[in-house]
Amino acid sequence: MSRQPIKNQFYRSMRSLSLKKSWTLWEGWVAVMAIAELIGLGIVVIAATLIHSLGTESSVTVLHLVGLLEGIILGVAQWLVLHRYIKRINAWVIVTAIAVMIVWLIGIKISALMVFSITLDTTLTPAMQAKALLKGVALLGAWVGGVLGFAQWFVLKSHIHRAAMWIVANALAWALGLAVAFTMVNRIHSARFNLETALAGIATGLTTGAVVGAITGITLIWLLRPRLLRRDQNPQEIDHDESL
Repeated sequence: MSRQPIKNQFYRSMRSLSLKKSWTLWEGWVAVMAIAELIGLGIVVIAATLIHSLGTESSVTVLHLVGLLEGIILGVAQWLVLHRYIKRINAWVIVTAIAVMIVWLIGIKISALMVFSITLDTTLTPAMQAKALLKGVALLGAWVGGVLGFAQWFVLKSHIHRAAMWIVANALAWALGLAVAFTMVNRIHSARFNLETALAGIATGLTTGAVVGAITGITLIWLLRPRLLRRDQNPQEIDHDESL
């Protein structure tokens, strides 16, 4: 009896199992990213309300806390998924929190300068201003994702091959994610807080996180593919660092 059919059946089974694990990984990643961004947006809204009633020094403190809290929330959310596939990755939360706080503090200054420079340009029509702002937000998102991806790369590179792709994926994901968020926020017609703006804000946070999670999640599956295959073949095997 030929062993070839048995061998082919084995590889098909392994491929099927790996695909199921990948989908589980991707779905979980998108879900935690969406929830993390929703919570982060809520923190920003609360902070924006508080800043109006605080002095300069207190406002600066609040801004630092917002960046740190957003980073911790994002880092913990991602860790909840990652630690099931990569051992000894506790540093992920720390580097993510630091990176997010840095891009938050610098990013709000860059975005303020960008808005002022574009809106004060009398040569631009409203449509041209909106287009320029969208491009600026996308570029800002690429920078945010690049910095965040670079910080997280320091953790990933010790565990998996081709970890540098994580930087590229984050730059692309956050560029698209912030562009989507900007577009959705611009469609909110009411400046007052009511049910409509609350629902729009929730939708914006969830959509932004889902977009970023979808792109980075696909990259994560590709990076972890060898690890998923190895786990399929031996579920009891302890994860080894692929970069070693």
